Amino acid sequence: MNNKVKGIGATLISAIYFGFVPLLMKTVYAGGGNSFTAAFLRFGLSLPLLFIFCKVKGVDLRVTREELKHFILITVCGYAGTTLLVFNAYNFIPTGMATTIHFLYPTFTVAGLMIFFREKISRTKILCVVLCLTGVVLFYDGVSGGSFIGIILALCSSMTYAFYTIFLSKSKVLKDMEPAKRLMYMHTIATLMMLIIGLVSGTLSFSMTPLGWGAMALTANLSAFVGAMLYQIGVKYVGSESAAMLSTFEPITSIVIGVLVYNEAMTLKIALGCLAIIIATLIIAKTESKD
Repeated sequence: MNNKVKGIGATLISAIYFGFVPLLMKTVYAGGGNSFTAAFLRFGLSLPLLFIFCKVKGVDLRVTREELKHFILITVCGYAGTTLLVFNAYNFIPTGMATTIHFLYPTFTVAGLMIFFREKISRTKILCVVLCLTGVVLFYDGVSGGSFIGIILALCSSMTYAFYTIFLSKSKVLKDMEPAKRLMYMHTIATLMMLIIGLVSGTLSFSMTPLGWGAMALTANLSAFVGAMLYQIGVKYVGSESAAMLSTFEPITSIVIGVLVYNEAMTLKIALGCLAIIIATLIIAKTESKD
């Protein structure tokens, strides 16, 4: 298996896992959790296993001042910042609208590479961006409402995730670093960030049922070891623009779960959206595997 195929597989598995997260979070919320607490625990509960994993693999956890600067920047302005923005967007606008706006990030990723790095994007990849964007827009159920603030928050979340994706591939300090070490420091910084915000806002609540805690612990560790780690591997091997587009498989997974678990309707509009993303994924997979 060459690295390109490995990167495609890693990104798709990551996207499929993240598509399951809403199902797990329903259990967390039903067990007494809230969005701010979930954000804090998502990062904090993964730290013990990340630390053990690094020690077992013999990863050198020493960090230079330059590395720490890069960790803070990518976490605050990208990784954790995205979580904070999109979770807050849900408080102002319907989740379907927030998700649709958030998944503009492949477009922002390609635009960022073209504007700031003068990269030439092939017509094939531009076509894939259009297909992914079309697919995600078709997923929107047409429910109106919500505030301008919510739209701005969701739009900012797509920009911060695009920044995270680009920074992963362009930072010479972080690009070739062991993924577990990257995540160890990013989750540590994110945990401190969410703790401070949660304490100041008074939104942290730890009165959850055992089932809620179990679902939260599972979500936190799978998000680290399956979602985030595999996405970072994908960015490394197929590049930021292809990884961003492949990750639009996430809403397809959520839709399939909705149909199978919650008996939600599969409309023609949603089916066409899925088809557009699947075609884009196949094009990317074929193009990348040849490179």
